[in-house]
Amino acid sequence: MKKNTIYKVVSLVRKLEPGLLPLIITTRLIASATPFISIFFGSRILDFLIARAEFCVVMTEALIMIGMSSVLIILRWWLESIITVKKQTLSQKIHQMICEKSFEIDYEILEKSETLDMVHRAQEGMNSRGDIGVFCDLLASSIEHIYTIIYAAVLLFPLFIPHPGITSGLLAAVSLSGTVNLAGIAGILNKWYSFVFLLVSMGVCLWITSFSNRRIARVQQEDFEVNVRNNRLIGCFRDFARNYHQGKYVRLYKMQDMILGKIKKSLDAVEKVDKGTIRKFRKLAVFNLFSFFLLQWTSYIYIGLKAICSLISIGSTLRYVQAYQNLARSLGNIFGMFIRIDLSSKYLAYFYDYMEIPNKRYEGTIPIEKRDDGQYEIEFRNVSFHYPNSDTIVLSHVNEKLLLGQKTAIVGKNGAGKSTFIKLLCRLYDPTEGEILLNGTDIRYYDYQEYTSLFSIVFQDFKLFSFSIAENVAASTDYEDREIIGCVRRAGLGERLDAMPEGIHTNIYQLGEKGMEISGGEAQKLAIARALYKDAPWVILDEPTSALDPVSEYGIYRHFDELVKDKTAMYISHRMSSCRFCDHIYVFDNGGIIQSGSHEELMEDTRGLYYQLWEAQAQYYDIS
Repeated sequence: MKKNTIYKVVSLVRKLEPGLLPLIITTRLIASATPFISIFFGSRILDFLIARAEFCVVMTEALIMIGMSSVLIILRWWLESIITVKKQTLSQKIHQMICEKSFEIDYEILEKSETLDMVHRAQEGMNSRGDIGVFCDLLASSIEHIYTIIYAAVLLFPLFIPHPGITSGLLAAVSLSGTVNLAGIAGILNKWYSFVFLLVSMGVCLWITSFSNRRIARVQQEDFEVNVRNNRLIGCFRDFARNYHQGKYVRLYKMQDMILGKIKKSLDAVEKVDKGTIRKFRKLAVFNLFSFFLLQWTSYIYIGLKAICSLISIGSTLRYVQAYQNLARSLGNIFGMFIRIDLSSKYLAYFYDYMEIPNKRYEGTIPIEKRDDGQYEIEFRNVSFHYPNSDTIVLSHVNEKLLLGQKTAIVGKNGAGKSTFIKLLCRLYDPTEGEILLNGTDIRYYDYQEYTSLFSIVFQDFKLFSFSIAENVAASTDYEDREIIGCVRRAGLGERLDAMPEGIHTNIYQLGEKGMEISGGEAQKLAIARALYKDAPWVILDEPTSALDPVSEYGIYRHFDELVKDKTAMYISHRMSSCRFCDHIYVFDNGGIIQSGSHEELMEDTRGLYYQLWEAQAQYYDIS
């Protein structure tokens, strides 16, 4: 998975932000070289001082060191300022990709809880541990450590070259009296194979560090997985506090304590996991501390003894100690980088898992026949449906041909399947069983965008956005002012529009600049205007007047024919008075159509559900 992820990341970065990776790599190479300038020239300056070299010689070395370091530091600073901007741009483009994927994914898939968790994983992974910019840094850091190892190895190489004149060996290391013999130690340290002492020590340190880092990475991953759901809930609950649309309900019903309690419950769960993670980190930190001290002691003992035995100069001692520690540190970091890259690739996998979710919806290619008369025949043939992750049948074996060119009402009790029927008609979902036909052809075979263009819909839970009125009605930034104004007036919002200083260019709600609040009834009229502006052959209104006052409701129904003109119109309503304006009525109950016909025909069946619903509301609307 890691190699595949690296390839995907590199390809994506080169596509979205060309030049970023070379800049990062160049910066890391400069960073790896900078400390070795001080190490090399610092040791030379120290040796010159001990040898009482001339002042100009020492100053020349010092100026070269300062000059080279300064140039590299300034160059690195300049490159990092460019990289910072490019990484921010890359991050924004990545989140834009997540947003675009969310728009493209099937509605049926998007509303699943598992999909919402995947979105959260993708976003949180990118925000915290799996950001592609961070991943690029890890790759570049690996290159930096490789070059550090090369630089350190070059500086350390003279340390293992035998010093001429010293040949005594191991047997001379301890005298007959048992005291330490420096000449014997010098003989041992002067052998080319003496570096094995450092090599073994370094190997032990690397193994300990690698073991600790792998455990730390595993604990981090487990922490992230456990807290995904709780972190998503915390974000949702906190939005309640910031969302002023919901603020009135929170205050009037005194829901603050309940919401804060739910936030605290989720926070406590996250805190419990985090405390356990910290305890594990503390235990693992002991291994890293032991490794650090072992590395320090072995380097000082080996190189220090060589200095005491006059095998190396004082300045070289400083150089070799620092070079060896940089070498060991970089080797340890290389192993750590591999572990972090592997961990980061897991977080990035959430992003790619989400981006690669396949749509289940069959994408047809057949174009919709353009008909001037708008006559499209739609047939539900043995259609049954249940929602994803639910076995409850919402619609069962529905068989019906929709009458076109008429005004049709869909009525029934709550939960009878009315709105689901419309969602299937509009292909927000595909049937679990059966098929829906348009002019005799399964609607799945038609081009999806062309098929959905047949419908203008206002759902009961319609949404407006904090854009201008014109943008809300047109659902676009490209529109004709005259047509927008005409649709808004036809929907009954003419007087309110005239009172707005900027007319249809007025922003609604508070997200937009100079946003204006509108009532629920006004919002519903704008939603109806949006359906009218689309000018589709089918107009579908789900509870189109639920937020309107009786006068406005009567006006909508009275001018319903004028609103939809010669289009096919369907609307769902709990208010039976609206059925008077319709040519045909479908009565839903228990997931099926149990009655259909005109108002007069249905009223003749005094035992039918339609008659019962009508009589139940007659006293309120004077519709008997």
